[in-house]
This record gives sequence, C-alpha cells and structure tokens, in this order.
Amino acid sequence: MSVLRPQDQLPGLNAATILLVGTEDALLQQLADAMLKEDCASQLKVHLAHSLPLPSNVSRPRIDLIVFLINLHSKYSLQNVEESLHHVDATFFLGKVSFLATGGGGLPRHHGAAPGPHAADLRWPRARRLSPEPAVSAEELREPLPRGPVRAPG
Repeated sequence: MSVLRPQDQLPGLNAATILLVGTEDALLQQLADAMLKEDCASQLKVHLAHSLPLPSNVSRPRIDLIVFLINLHSKYSLQNVEESLHHVDATFFLGKVSFLATGGGGLPRHHGAAPGPHAADLRWPRARRLSPEPAVSAEELREPLPRGPVRAPG
C-alpha cells in the first residue's frame, strides 16, 4: 500500500487518467460512463476504486485527477473519504483532487437568516453600523403621498 503522488510517472501525450473513489459502485460506474461518452480530443481513462490506498503491487498509469464521491446521506461514505485522504500526497491537492457530493436533493433547505438561537449573531456586525435614528421621521411617514409627478424641492 502506498501514498499516491502526482509526479510518480511522466504524463502521457494527449491522455488523462481519472480515479473515482467512492462507496457506491453504481454511481461510480454511472459517472465513469458519462465521462467516457463525452467527445474530447484527448484519450480519457477512468479507474474506479472503493477506497484508498491502492494495492502497490499492481502497475498503474499516472493519475491526473482524483474525484472523491461523498453521499450526503451516508456517514460511511464520508468516513471512507476521510480515511482515503491519508493516502494522498499533499501536492495532489494543488488542482488534482475534487470532491463530488451526491444525495443533496432530499436535505432541508433554509431560506433567509440561519436557523437557530444564534441567527441574530450573524446579523449583529451589520446592525452596529446602522444609526439608531430612523432615516425618515414618523411625521413624514404620516403625510399623504403627493399626487401627480414628484418634483424636487426648491
């Protein structure tokens, strides 16, 4: 078992190898098939792995991109990715690793301020900059709106 390093081998000419890592085999295969269907000028190879590390006794091509798939409904999926990250060299994270989260369609959505007792804390810095005096006086608010075109005073 070895750590994946981006510079282990020389890059191939007009070729890219992508490693998909995740716990859901059907989803990995579906993503790989969709990637291979796309028309591109380069040769694309997609490899699937359930987790890292990869066996070190197998000769493998240079890996140009690692995509970690995380199912938002599965703790095991996240734990698998966290454990796999220990087997990836830090230099891979300079543009050669991505994370794809799946299963977010059924999660609750919150609109507006963040829910919970600390929602006001998020607004506090902006509220401090506001003046305590209203921008429009109460008397001006009680006056009826003028009819017709609005003209500048003076």
